[in-house]
Amino acid sequence: MTTAQRDAIDHTALGWVKPEIDETLRQARIELEAFAEAPGDVTPMQTCMDHMHQVHGTLRMLELQAPAMVVREMEQLARALHEGTVEARDDALAALMRGVVQLPDYLERLQGGHRDIPIVLLPLINDLRTVRGEVALDASVLPQLLVPPTDAELEHARGSLAGRNRALLDTVSAAIKEDLLKVKDALDLYLRTGSQNIQELQPQVEALDRIGDTLGMLGLEGARGVVDEQRRVVGEIASGVRPASESDLLEVAGALIYIDHSLDDQVAGLGGGQGGDDGGLLAHESRKVMGALTRAAISNFSDVRGAFVAFVETNWDHASLATVPRLLAEVVGAMQMLERQEPAGLLEALRRYCQVELIERKHVPGGRELDTLADALASMEYFLESLHDAHGHRQDLLDKTRDSLEALRYWPLPEADAAAAPVADEAPEVVEAPEVIEAPEVIEAPASEAEEVAAVSAPDQTAAGDAATAAAVPDTLTLTVDAPAAAAPMLDAGFITTGEEIDDEIRDIFLEEFEEEIGNLDGLLPEWRLAPDDMEKLRPIRRVFHTLKGSGRLVGAKLLGEFSWHVENMLNRVLDGTRPASHEVMSFVGKTREILPALHSALRGESGLDVDIPAMEAIADRLGAGEDVLLTAIPMRSAAAAASDVTPSEAVSAEDTVAVVVDPTLLDILVTEVGSHLETVDAWLANAREGDAKPSDMLVRAIHTLNGAFAMTEVPSVTAFTAPAEGYVKRLLAAQSHADANGIAGIAQVADAVRSITRALQERPDQVPLQTALAERMSELRDSLPEASVPFIDAAYLEAERLVAE
Repeated sequence: MTTAQRDAIDHTALGWVKPEIDETLRQARIELEAFAEAPGDVTPMQTCMDHMHQVHGTLRMLELQAPAMVVREMEQLARALHEGTVEARDDALAALMRGVVQLPDYLERLQGGHRDIPIVLLPLINDLRTVRGEVALDASVLPQLLVPPTDAELEHARGSLAGRNRALLDTVSAAIKEDLLKVKDALDLYLRTGSQNIQELQPQVEALDRIGDTLGMLGLEGARGVVDEQRRVVGEIASGVRPASESDLLEVAGALIYIDHSLDDQVAGLGGGQGGDDGGLLAHESRKVMGALTRAAISNFSDVRGAFVAFVETNWDHASLATVPRLLAEVVGAMQMLERQEPAGLLEALRRYCQVELIERKHVPGGRELDTLADALASMEYFLESLHDAHGHRQDLLDKTRDSLEALRYWPLPEADAAAAPVADEAPEVVEAPEVIEAPEVIEAPASEAEEVAAVSAPDQTAAGDAATAAAVPDTLTLTVDAPAAAAPMLDAGFITTGEEIDDEIRDIFLEEFEEEIGNLDGLLPEWRLAPDDMEKLRPIRRVFHTLKGSGRLVGAKLLGEFSWHVENMLNRVLDGTRPASHEVMSFVGKTREILPALHSALRGESGLDVDIPAMEAIADRLGAGEDVLLTAIPMRSAAAAASDVTPSEAVSAEDTVAVVVDPTLLDILVTEVGSHLETVDAWLANAREGDAKPSDMLVRAIHTLNGAFAMTEVPSVTAFTAPAEGYVKRLLAAQSHADANGIAGIAQVADAVRSITRALQERPDQVPLQTALAERMSELRDSLPEASVPFIDAAYLEAERLVAE
């Protein structure tokens, strides 16, 4: 695994657990405040110590040494306050409160892709030590960086400890946008109904006044000025001073849309310690242009990656790379327009390597050289993606690109005559054409056995019908799932061993946490069953599975982590109101609780697992999609399931499968990527089935990343349908159109197929489904839309565009 990939995983892992860290530190702050009000009661301080200990263990698992040192000092100071050994109690409480407030902001900086710079945490560490009478530490005790941090990085890191809390800003921003939407909808309703009662507009005047005041408190004076002007117009109409003009109200609506669209960028500037207006709303338009350039560069680089995939798949056909130099030259130009000379130079080096070595010389790279080139391409693509991040670009990724180009002898940029020399001084590696491996024969289970595996009965509904109508959620459908009678060998559900083994001590901590969470469920589930519609009783239950998902993935409890993700996703649908907390949902969660001890035992190595986890996951997905599936017994692994581990909907014949070999480390990365992006697709599908089938940027990005991830791991059976799926949602987005029932069903099938193939890569890589029919279906959907369609823009949006132009 490359360092760039390792860093990407680290940031992803932090993203999984940071919400839990933030919540735990928030609870610690509440306990601190309770102790400050009643110092005679030490119970809150004991609870605070427990919270600190939990955060400390999590940060150790993430190998974030400096933040872990901060929390360790906080825990020790809390213990001293609990024992009454601190003289300056108020100073101690102030130091603890500062740590609780500053640490989430510092971790947010790391989550944004920036490096851990321990030196900026030293003052906080020493304040915590000094107040309890310990000597201050010097910088020599801190983890040392391999590369010195620049002055700009130091300043950014210090700013993260003194800046505004981004989570709070996001909350305020969401509230403002919701208020703006309400005002716009009210104006729209007023116009559509042709109302003549101008008094109906008075509440909108008051709402705009509140919005303006809030923007002013945030320091967004430019946006406040625009809102105040619209408040004046609506106020004059509501008071009768100004005639009620449709054009005036449309102009107001357009201005509010404009503020709505620009607000995220302005708040991002505040969260990064920059000026909110950053030169006014004109600066926002400049950022929009920069964003368009960045998106074009990313799109070009995606085509470059596709060309290299084709180069490998066609057994080194250099014609596949014909467009690469032009595409890279365009990306170089985009970086120069963005005044980013460093990545522009590295991209130019990549372009020259491709032009000279691969196209002109027809060079076939050996295994080591191909890996180095893949590292250069991957780190550069990650860098381009990071340009969208409000925290700034990822300098570390440019470092990885530069290292790879140095290994290829193309950095620093060679002179024209030097470029004619071989890439390496050593004799070129002799590369033989890769051996074509025939797909092994797959023996289909008899139909009767396949039916036993599912044991799912539904009136007038077949497995094929399920796939064809995946988008349609029936009003009431109760399915009874019985456990198959035939037993099967135990499933190995233990920890996954990787190249970078996790300490046994950390896994022991996780197992203790797992056992505690099972106990928590025992206390939470009875209360929820008494009030299933009380979302506050469901949230801690959902949090249990969120914790098991994140922590399980981190320590290698792969099966538990993925299963918990399916349960959490289903409960999320209940929390967001997509589906009710029905009897079937509660029954499923109860059955889930029953199998957790068996999973715990399997992780301890005491036994295997005889529960059919994929069947449980499938039921969770169907419940999340709105079906009412009653689980009457825990499904056990049948003999047929043990032989093939497929359900009837996934059963395929030999000619419909292919053998795929993926490096275990890359596969682990792929599974992580797939899980997070499928959550986005599932959320969109839930909204689409409720009537909001308009594609979003997040949906396009999720499918784009899924397509890229499978392309990089060379699984063409997936890219055959994810590539046209990406094209389909991109064209929908460009046309501002909603997906129809056929399109929603197609995206649902894409998500199901990705899950199916991901599981096959893990459990039966010699029988990976090809999904040819799905590839054809998505291609037809994509081709049914024009490549450059004109978006439908209503009058309000036209007004917004006019304001932008002015």
